[in-house]
Amino acid sequence: MIYVTQGHERGIGLEIFLKAFLLLSEREKKAVTLVVNEQDLNTNFKVLGFKKDNFKDLIVLHPKTEKGIPSSTSSLVHVLNLIKPEDILVTLPTSKDQLIHDGKSLAGYTEFFREYFNNQNISMTFKGTSQNVLLITDHVALKNVTKVITVDLIVEKTNTTIEFYKKYFFDYEQVIFSGINPHVGENGILGNEDNIITTAIGQLKKKHKLEFKGPYSGDTLHMHHDETKKQLFVYMFHDQGLAQFKAMHGLIGLNISMGLPFLRLSVDHGTAFDLYGKNKANPTGLIFLFKQAFEVMKYVDKRN
Repeated sequence: MIYVTQGHERGIGLEIFLKAFLLLSEREKKAVTLVVNEQDLNTNFKVLGFKKDNFKDLIVLHPKTEKGIPSSTSSLVHVLNLIKPEDILVTLPTSKDQLIHDGKSLAGYTEFFREYFNNQNISMTFKGTSQNVLLITDHVALKNVTKVITVDLIVEKTNTTIEFYKKYFFDYEQVIFSGINPHVGENGILGNEDNIITTAIGQLKKKHKLEFKGPYSGDTLHMHHDETKKQLFVYMFHDQGLAQFKAMHGLIGLNISMGLPFLRLSVDHGTAFDLYGKNKANPTGLIFLFKQAFEVMKYVDKRN
């Protein structure tokens, strides 16, 4: 089963879902369950001019919304009480003030999962048509990046990503690391922080029979792309990796959480509040996501 949580009620999540859902085959539609607030769904039906009859195979659950709990959170928690390891979770875009756990607002889905599952090594990765990216740190203030990154963090997140990709997608052949400092510190002139990356690579080589390379300058890491190999590009912080990834892939990319009891996917774009209610949102990213999700289900079935 593919469970879909609604995301922000005033974002484009439900619009792109409804548009993408109509393009699925009848058999694929039966494998998708949307968890959504009924009023939010009906609002989108009205904006888009869609009739409920066109969504007869769509099972709409009605999450209990407690006072002060956003629909993004209630929808997500509802699914987390249902989902099994063999299922796939798809989260539609929300804003960082809409995810609450134990009364605390969190900085995104990945942070929510780290708190909910008490696992700080859950990794934020991105999969496009031609490149796969792991972020060692994600929603961390730039001034704190070097304080957060450790050898253990690099090793654990890289291990997790290698193992999860093997389970759901494919086996990696090559892992390439960026440095932290510009030009990898210029032999210490700009700092020695990149030494921990070299140490982490040494540890990873002892565990995996893969090719590990780096650290290289972050602004030229993408130039090591080789279409003949299954590669993972490991960046040390958020914008270092995502600026070039989004420039290369646009809307066609997956945001994937590695280290959960199940596979979690999302589109690589946000809520686009300025497009809400205008019937102008482009569903291409979610169409790509659904295609990838069904490929994963076939891949897992074949491996089992």
